[in-house]
Amino acid sequence: MSRIRTPDGIEIASLKGKKTEFFDAMAPGPGTPWEDRGTRGVVSAFLKTCAMSLTSFFKLVDAIRRPETTNDAFVFLIDCCILWGVSAFIHGLIFMHFAGKVQYHEVETQTYLMYVAIAAVGAGGGVYLLFRLYNIIYAKLIAQEKTATALPDVLLYNVNAYALGPSILAPIPFIGPALAGLFIFIDLYIAGRKRLNIRATGALIDALMAYVVVLVVAFVGYWVGNLVLHQVLGDPIDDVTPKTAQTR
Repeated sequence: MSRIRTPDGIEIASLKGKKTEFFDAMAPGPGTPWEDRGTRGVVSAFLKTCAMSLTSFFKLVDAIRRPETTNDAFVFLIDCCILWGVSAFIHGLIFMHFAGKVQYHEVETQTYLMYVAIAAVGAGGGVYLLFRLYNIIYAKLIAQEKTATALPDVLLYNVNAYALGPSILAPIPFIGPALAGLFIFIDLYIAGRKRLNIRATGALIDALMAYVVVLVVAFVGYWVGNLVLHQVLGDPIDDVTPKTAQTR
């Protein structure tokens, strides 16, 4: 079959080829509130950035002014890690309070506070290590996406660091950590789909797989750490249930 040639001067919309848009992943934006903390103030900029991570995350990461460096994202990441440490400390104190209310349970306050302090440090440091692990796994997964362009590791670091903004919810008693974890995952998906230009299915699966691995590692780390602490420091709660007299 011969090809049909469109007469000169006549344009048919259906025969027009779609224009290919060039996707520049490293294009600088107008700047995030955190990058402007010099003029906004550190606390105000951090709170504004966290708020944007909950309400308009794509707008946040699309505004990154310096995607070629991790300096700003690193400091933001550390602040988010501190929030998880604060969350562990607050929840440790709450659990200590309720443990003391249980009948026939005697709490060794000093030992329990040592547990709480170690848990807070472990939570903060653990989130940082888990973040690095997520980046490694995620980078390997998206590299297999056929539609994905080559994405620099520094860009992945930046957008995923800002995805930790919902950590601001972590210190809220009981529901805070779960809400923070949920919103962080949503942001990670948005980062892949919108900011990194990965197809929807791939962005969801890649983020989910990396996130699940990180959660499993976190659970195992918590279990092992708790086991080691009990071996080293002992149990901070003594069972003082009175022994009943044996009948003959």
